[in-house]
Amino acid sequence: MRRPTVGIRELLIGAAVVAATSGLIFALIPLLFGSPLAMVHVRWADITEANRLALEQRFRLTEAAPLAQDLWAYVPADTSSATLRAIVTHPSVVDTDGINRRSFAIADSPPLTPRRGGLLEGSPAWMARAMRALAYALAGLACVLLGGAVFVALVVERRVSVHLPRPSHKTFTFTPRSSETLAVVSMFLLAVAWRFLTFTGFSNDHYAHLAMAQQVLMGDVPIRDFADPGWPLTYTLTALGWLLTGKTMATEWVISTAGFAIGAACTVAAAYRLSGSLAIATAVTLIEIVIFPRAYSYPKVLIYAAGAWALLALATQPSRRRLLFMAAIIAVAFLFRHDHGLFIGVGSAVCVAMASRADGVHLALRRVALLTTATAMFLVPWIMFVVLNGGMFAYLEAGLDYSRAEANATRLDAWPLAGPAAWLFWLYWGVTLVSGLVSGNRFLKGRERWPGETAAVIALIVIAVLVNASFLRESLDVRVSDAVVPAALLGAWLLGLCWVPAWQPRVGQRAVQLATIVIVLISAGAAARVAGFAGQYDDSGVAGGIGGIREHAAEVSQLLRSQHRQDVPSRYSLALRPFFDYVDRCTAPSDRLIVTGEFPDVLVLAGRRFAGDGIVFGSWYSSVTHQDRTIVRLRADPALFVLHMGDDEAFRMKYPVVATFLDGSYRAMADIPVDEGGTIQILVEQSRRATRVDPSTGWPCFK
Repeated sequence: MRRPTVGIRELLIGAAVVAATSGLIFALIPLLFGSPLAMVHVRWADITEANRLALEQRFRLTEAAPLAQDLWAYVPADTSSATLRAIVTHPSVVDTDGINRRSFAIADSPPLTPRRGGLLEGSPAWMARAMRALAYALAGLACVLLGGAVFVALVVERRVSVHLPRPSHKTFTFTPRSSETLAVVSMFLLAVAWRFLTFTGFSNDHYAHLAMAQQVLMGDVPIRDFADPGWPLTYTLTALGWLLTGKTMATEWVISTAGFAIGAACTVAAAYRLSGSLAIATAVTLIEIVIFPRAYSYPKVLIYAAGAWALLALATQPSRRRLLFMAAIIAVAFLFRHDHGLFIGVGSAVCVAMASRADGVHLALRRVALLTTATAMFLVPWIMFVVLNGGMFAYLEAGLDYSRAEANATRLDAWPLAGPAAWLFWLYWGVTLVSGLVSGNRFLKGRERWPGETAAVIALIVIAVLVNASFLRESLDVRVSDAVVPAALLGAWLLGLCWVPAWQPRVGQRAVQLATIVIVLISAGAAARVAGFAGQYDDSGVAGGIGGIREHAAEVSQLLRSQHRQDVPSRYSLALRPFFDYVDRCTAPSDRLIVTGEFPDVLVLAGRRFAGDGIVFGSWYSSVTHQDRTIVRLRADPALFVLHMGDDEAFRMKYPVVATFLDGSYRAMADIPVDEGGTIQILVEQSRRATRVDPSTGWPCFK
């Protein structure tokens, strides 16, 4: 006689024992064999040994080991972003390996020293590798056993019966006293409050779209006068905000914080619909708030949360009105950034097709066609603007060049294996994969807890795959927060399946619920680590009670009322403060700047437009392959100053045509030292004649 319950229990117990053994082995590896340290490789310019030794001491580069001519390996004793930036930008450094040149942090997969420390220090390296392989094998076996238990329960014995509880039938009831409304309002206000208390200014990457907003307000026309990398609505919103309320930091803070807060409200609404539990919806939304995407990433929270909320309504009833509303959201997403519109659009088309499967192929195709046509109609004004200001072909060509360059510069060189960002990386993909398997099984069996569930979940899976593949790139610690929304919503759906309906046998459900608690707690901790939650909490004044919050709120309010020039987004812009004052005194507002490197903040803090077709000659330059077009623009409307931000060698290697033009058209004016290493070289256009000498700096004035 079969004893299926015992078989399932044995599989679950075996999976738990094997998983615990795997975890124990992973924990013992550093204890027994020690841990490797991150290294950096530095290729020095042609400098003397004495100068190299002095720089090694200055940057605290220890354990120097030659690898090849002028190439040395080091163990950095100081891994702060300021020191790593100083290394990368120093004129004596030709190239580096192991340092992320965008975030100025240790790379996700740096060179490593042999393991050191541990009780068995000095043992052969293969021993640690063998134990690690054994731990991975046991982890895989645990997954197989757990999958076997699920297979026996779902397929062999068909012992899981899903009962649809009343909360899963409910839609949101927006009445003043409903718990749903309370959850939405609470998450909105919490997001606003946390963004306010943790505000310390904007990172220099945030200034990329601010520089384009400034360009528009000072008279330039997008596409015709400068390249648009595909963010028209992002910088247009900022330009409108500045036009209406002025260029204080409060304007941009309100825009970005509103995006995060509305995104949190839409997330809790969509997660409640997906899970059938306000507790689950609140938990995943709190993780979204805690993970704290950079301020410039607010469209990635707003768009995907609002898009998911609209998808759920569309899946329930794909009426003409809802199709038009979804088309409007796709168009808005496209104008924020083109790939957002593409991802939401593909997911919406899948949703409509799945939701219409019972109505026949013909009606499904008609609805998808209506969605596509309506989206195109909403975008007609933008399309006409592009056609009239440069042409669609040239725009798409430049956009593809920019996308290829960004993808090549930020691709993951190796799979992340350790750290909180690595956990979240694999969690996002794992949640997407498990959701695909579970939804496929439920689809084949015709199970739905509410009308449109299958269509909505499959659409979210499609969006999650696209988002994960696009957003999870190099600098994973920074980028992993950008992809949180689709994973959070799919996680809410899976958690709802584990907690809301009753399973048979209950022991299987209890084991799975225990596993979900552990996963959620680890994920919340990883999100907090990635965001630097401990430091944010210390700086927020919350630990000081009401008095501490009031005092800190006064400081933040004063900061928000100030101009962007009072911000310190980078130590380079801090070093250039005397230059910014000089620009006010001695140049006209129509004069332009050229900035090399990743410092768009310099343009906004100087209050001057960039010359050419790209924001800076770095990540936001439109096309390396069409430098001849840039030269044409620079000849027609030249910059008064060129600011070389330290990494001159990299600039010349990447933009040789532009570098040759600048060498022939500009002369040196000043060198400005930067704290903790680096020098900014300022060049001035040779053909411009000075009207006087600035008494404060001794530099020429041009007005």
